[in-house]
Amino acid sequence: MKLTCIGSLVLLAAAAQSVHGWWDNGHMLVSEIATQSLAPSDVTTLNALLSKYDRDFPNTGTVTTASIWGDLIKCSSVVSTYCPSVTTPALNMLDEWHYVNLPVNVNGTDYKNLTSSDGTKLIKEAQGGQALDFLTKTFTTFGKTQSAHAANWALRMLLHVFGDIANPMHNVAGMTSLFPDGDFGGNKFLFKKPCVGSNLHAIWDSVGAKYGSVNWSPTFVPGSADYAALQANATALLSKYGTVPDKLDFGSVKDVDYPKFVTAMNSEPLVKIQRTFLESYDVARQVAYKNIDLNCTLDDKQKCINPCPSSDYVNALIASAEASITVQGKRLSVILTQIAKQIRALNLLTPVTTPAPPPTNATAVPTTTRSNC
Repeated sequence: MKLTCIGSLVLLAAAAQSVHGWWDNGHMLVSEIATQSLAPSDVTTLNALLSKYDRDFPNTGTVTTASIWGDLIKCSSVVSTYCPSVTTPALNMLDEWHYVNLPVNVNGTDYKNLTSSDGTKLIKEAQGGQALDFLTKTFTTFGKTQSAHAANWALRMLLHVFGDIANPMHNVAGMTSLFPDGDFGGNKFLFKKPCVGSNLHAIWDSVGAKYGSVNWSPTFVPGSADYAALQANATALLSKYGTVPDKLDFGSVKDVDYPKFVTAMNSEPLVKIQRTFLESYDVARQVAYKNIDLNCTLDDKQKCINPCPSSDYVNALIASAEASITVQGKRLSVILTQIAKQIRALNLLTPVTTPAPPPTNATAVPTTTRSNC
């Protein structure tokens, strides 16, 4: 199993935009775990739909590689370490689909006496972000869409955003007296070199910098060394955490009919999607903002510089993130099982033929020549 760790990850953290979730590796780990947990026939169905974007977005036509597309389409410049693509889609208007900023007191106390058990009350206190709204509406889309384009777009964003919300930094706004409006998911708590990352958000994005250079690129294809490493890492995580019970029991709705599945995802009493956000919120409280010195004072540039996280903190981060990635990948496999069935039921892989226009029966009007005689 290849588990590399290189310094370029730390440099990359500084370049990453604040709304990016797991770096490519984390997103692809979630989706590769889902792929390895899916029935082969469902993988074939999903990949057949995703491959329809191959011309404009090459090498994003599988469940695993399409998971990075939600960040790729935001690229407005070609940067080899961050946006290694010849295209610049520049679709930044979708930024808020990647997160929900639920307020959490960095000092460990309850925000307005609310905890995750307060559910909807806490959700209503969100400081921005539309990930919950996006996901719930996406399930509705797959109940009725007749457009392969709409389904492809929705599936790609689903793969990405569902991965994002396993990252606690995509579910919280850390509240302090210094940052009364929140820390933007840990982005305001900065660390200097040689720390494991440039800020709190970045060290979670990179899973504590554990997985090194195994990230997406136009050459990240089956058979390449990095692709093989990703598959091996996903298999290893399934072996290590695959038997961890899913507290939200997504597996219970794997085989129900689609309307019942959507109800379980979106509606009381199960609201599995909302509860996924709240579960990640608890990880932020219990791990991300715990046992770490974030008691900075602003420097002359109004930046909040903190000591490097301890090795104990980084180890706890890695263990927590890996378990979350694995459970989220298995949950994603349940969602994708349902979506694959819908793709087939809605005939979204059948080419749509445009009927030829009916022949015209109009009689040509003869032209006349006006005589001036």
